[in-house]
Amino acid sequence: VSRVCVGEVGAIFGLEISRLARSSADLQRLLEFCSLSDTLIVDADGIYNLQNFNDRLLLGLKGTMSEAELHILAGRLQESKRAAARRGELRFPLPVGYLYGDDGGTTLDPHEEIRAAVAEVFAAFEATGSAYGVVGRFRTRLFPRRAYGGAWAGEIRWGRLTHGRAVALLSNPAYAGAYVFGRFHSRRIVDADGTIRTRTVERSRSEWPVIIHGHHPAYISWETFLANEQR
Repeated sequence: VSRVCVGEVGAIFGLEISRLARSSADLQRLLEFCSLSDTLIVDADGIYNLQNFNDRLLLGLKGTMSEAELHILAGRLQESKRAAARRGELRFPLPVGYLYGDDGGTTLDPHEEIRAAVAEVFAAFEATGSAYGVVGRFRTRLFPRRAYGGAWAGEIRWGRLTHGRAVALLSNPAYAGAYVFGRFHSRRIVDADGTIRTRTVERSRSEWPVIIHGHHPAYISWETFLANEQR
């Protein structure tokens, strides 16, 4: 940018300038500097002189069309994802105690100790009535976790059961045999110092886009899940 501003650059070459122009504020500022310093823009489609109104109009129009193309492609991809979810076929990491079978369906984990540990969580909650009570039951026991992705994918790891994880297990409808899509959604938040953060928010059950009961084997019934949620 500094070399463009002092007139040391005759032309900037890119593969397809319009694809950058549709999403980069920095590039838009660079194009403005190019128009002031008589710097040409060159890509596979042609040569643009930004001091020429028609060239500026053409590049802006192509950038807008590329932005529309990006919007349409994203919409189609998201709709394909939602369609797979409505059929119960969209795959995502399963909670401990479940695995994907050879046919792609969700099955109980074949590891007997893992199944017993998950079942003990719900039995402990039934007996104690609180997630802290469940953690207390596992004070001298380890709880399993299966690694996802990377070189450790599928490996079983045993560790301490925390209160947060106990709450997540008890509130997960997958253990009641339900397939749920859209339980969480992300939202951007601007802090007081201007920092933009992405926060994950849980939707209420009435707002879940997809819920399929009896989708896979359950550890507890749906009625028990609702009763646990109420408790």
